[in-house]
Amino acid sequence: MRRILVLIATHMLTLGLGFGLGVYFLPILIAPDDPPVEEIQAAMADATYRTTFHRDLKGSDAVHWAEGKVSVSARQVAFSGKMGPGPDYKVYLVHEFVDNKADFLKIKANAQRIGEVKTFNRFLVDVPANVDVNEFTTVVVWCERFSKFISAGQYRTPG
Repeated sequence: MRRILVLIATHMLTLGLGFGLGVYFLPILIAPDDPPVEEIQAAMADATYRTTFHRDLKGSDAVHWAEGKVSVSARQVAFSGKMGPGPDYKVYLVHEFVDNKADFLKIKANAQRIGEVKTFNRFLVDVPANVDVNEFTTVVVWCERFSKFISAGQYRTPG
């Protein structure tokens, strides 16, 4: 009987570990190629605003983080750096700086989702034509599927 319980426990542990590793590595395995460096550099040169993502924000952790340069123009948001991989990342523009999940959830209803992120070293997201980036102050990357804060950067001061 004890042997059966040990076998069940070890198989469940192995299954759980395999599932967890699959959730972590699948986005890396199916990620498209990063946008070319030249496109990112051109978007950043054309940007009206610049900010950075910092790995040590209150809401970031060992798995959910980003660090690097971010630029915002009327047409695009560009990122160059490193980001912890994950599924279902979305880019939002918000009216005030937030650095954690609880604060983002309080203002999410007024946030403007502008696109998806499927790459983890560089991304380029087109700003929809009906969105005025001057009405916002901060770029947030958020994992929609697991409600996880990834990072944020304030590109302009309010007012």
